[in-house]
Amino acid sequence: MITVIPNQSLFDIAVQEDGSVLVAFDRAFANGLSITAELFPKQKLVATNSSYRNNEVANYFKGKKQMIATGFNIADGQSIIPTLGIGTMRIGTTFIVG
Repeated sequence: MITVIPNQSLFDIAVQEDGSVLVAFDRAFANGLSITAELFPKQKLVATNSSYRNNEVANYFKGKKQMIATGFNIADGQSIIPTLGIGTMRIGTTFIVG
């Protein structure tokens, strides 16, 4: 069993545990989920044996004790759009060319 941490997706878990994003498809099928399903912290997922496993990458993350969680939750006020800086500027309003 694998326990989900906050902001993890099936793709994160596939890379972290099995070293390949392709395992996400096997894991989704084994757990009756869509590959884009939102996972919840402390949710339990069944482990799979996949032919796509990359032991070298998986062992690297295990050796570093690295947990991968690349997702974000808009409902919690998280956003990938910065509130300040060049990423928020719009030509003609906050960014004037002249």
